Amino acid sequence: MSEQFESIMKGLEQIAAYKRGDKTKCRVRVVTIPDIEPLTEFPKEKIKEIRLKNNFTQEHFSEVLGVTKKSVEAWETGKRKPTGTAKRLFQLIEKDPAVINYMVRR
Repeated sequence: MSEQFESIMKGLEQIAAYKRGDKTKCRVRVVTIPDIEPLTEFPKEKIKEIRLKNNFTQEHFSEVLGVTKKSVEAWETGKRKPTGTAKRLFQLIEKDPAVINYMVRR
């Protein structure tokens, strides 16, 4: 039998032993997944507040976020809501306004 087949069979035997409760024949690695802060909604007033607090025009704010100026306008007028990525960026900027400085040459 091939080396690959032997390796697969050994793995399957370890899985079967683990399912039976015998943890001596296998190596177990426990991975802890960190809690991630849920996305929050950003109403139009909050988006504008974040932009103005950081002294940006809609055009410059759109460049920093990597979206069109029309997107920023639509968010601030309530015609559209930001997507997950934009909301996450707003969360980061809101928690630490200095984050925006990494993207801006002033």
